[in-house]
Amino acid sequence: MYLLQLQATDVHAALGRLLDQARVAGLKLAAVSAQAAAGADTGEYTIRASLDVSDREIVDRLARRVASIVGVGAIEVSGECALAPDGIAR
Repeated sequence: MYLLQLQATDVHAALGRLLDQARVAGLKLAAVSAQAAAGADTGEYTIRASLDVSDREIVDRLARRVASIVGVGAIEVSGECALAPDGIAR
């Protein structure tokens, strides 16, 4: 399982792109969350998605596709994680 985290100013576009690209790639999302980033007046959101896959390259490719839309900033992929973003062990 991998954790994909990104910063976005347009949370709806970023979530839509993430969900659409995951569906097209046939990826299984274990959990997805979005929340206003620290200093909510900045208009930035943090989006986290746990992907139930074993190949990091697939997650990196998804990250590049999601990053291609306007309004998506920093993207981070964490190695195999034992916990989903909601703290529930998978």
